[in-house]
Amino acid sequence: MGPDAVEGFAVGDYVIAPTYGECGTCGSCRSGRTNVCQTYGANEAALEPDGDSRFSYIDADGNRQILYYFLACSTWTQYMVVDSNYAVKVDRSEFAAPQATILSCAFTTGYGAVWLDGLVSPGDTVAVFGVGSVGLSSVIAAKELGASRIIAIDRNERKREVALSLGATDFINTVWLEGSAVSDKVKELTGGVGVDACIEASGSDGLMNEALKSAIAGKNKTVICGAGIFPGNKLQLDFSTFLFGNKLAGCIYGRVKIKSDLPTVFEKAKLPHIRDGINRILAYDEETGDCGFQVDIRDGSAAIYTALNDYLDDKDSIKIVIKLNDDPFIIPKENKAGGPKNGVEQDS
Repeated sequence: MGPDAVEGFAVGDYVIAPTYGECGTCGSCRSGRTNVCQTYGANEAALEPDGDSRFSYIDADGNRQILYYFLACSTWTQYMVVDSNYAVKVDRSEFAAPQATILSCAFTTGYGAVWLDGLVSPGDTVAVFGVGSVGLSSVIAAKELGASRIIAIDRNERKREVALSLGATDFINTVWLEGSAVSDKVKELTGGVGVDACIEASGSDGLMNEALKSAIAGKNKTVICGAGIFPGNKLQLDFSTFLFGNKLAGCIYGRVKIKSDLPTVFEKAKLPHIRDGINRILAYDEETGDCGFQVDIRDGSAAIYTALNDYLDDKDSIKIVIKLNDDPFIIPKENKAGGPKNGVEQDS
C-alpha cells in the first residue's frame, strides 16, 4: 500500500482501471492464447485476490464490515482502491477523461474482438449485432481491416446515422422486420449466402442464434462479446453449422491484455480516423440535439430507456429524466414511424 510499494506508477499519474488485470506470470498470461489472467481475471466476488476488501467501515458495535466493489474496481465511486495490476497509465495530453474511459472498456472490447481475433480479412462481409458503444467499435475495426460490407443491426433507430457514418454499409432495424428473421434479412442483403464474420455485441440470446444463422457455410466465425449475458440464457444450435466448419467463440474485453496490448490500442486510438470515430461514439459532435443519444455512452441512460420500453406495457406512461452536470436531460419516447421499408437502409 502506498507509492513506495507500487512499481511503475507515481503520485499524480493519470490511469484507467479495466476490470481485468494482467500479472504476466501465470499460465494464462504466458500462453498468449487468452487475456483472462488466473490471478487478476474476472472478480465477481468483488474482493481482492487475498480474499479481503480494501473498502470497509466500522459499524455501531465497533466491528469492521467490508464493502464489496464491483469487479474489483467499483467505477461508480468517487475514490477507488485497486491493485496496480488493474491500472494502466494514460497520456492525459492525448485522451481526456471521456475518451480514456471508453478506451478502458467499450471501445477496446469491440475493436479488440475484431482486431485480435483475426476476424476480418480484406473483402470480407461482416454483420454486427447490437451497435452500442461496443458494436460501433467493432464497425470501426471492420472498416479499418478492409471489410467490403458491414451490416449493422439494432432495434434503436437513433443508431442508424452513427453506424453508417462509422463505416457500416447497411443498417437493419429489427423492430421493422415485421416478423421476419434477422438472419433472413442478412442473407437477402448478401445474395442469399450470409456473411463471413459476425460480432454479437447485444448480449441477447435470441440474436446470438440469429448471428449463427447469418453465417456463410464453412467459413464463418461468430464472436460473442455482448455484456448482457446472464445465467440461464441458452443457445439453440444447429450442429450442421459447426459440421461444415463454422466457429463460435466467446470474447471478453476484446481479448486485450491490459499491460501487453492496451498501449497498442492507445496508439491506434491516436490515428485521426479512429479518434474521430471514438468522438462520434461519445456523441461530442452530434448535431441533432437528441439528448437521449448524447448521454447514451456516458451513463447508459439510453440503454435503461430501451430496457424499460421492452418490458412496460404502457410505453407512454414513463418519462426518464437524466441529470448530468446540473443540466436535466429528458429522453423522448422513440418515434419508430416513418422508417425505411423492412428496417433496411444502405449507405449511398
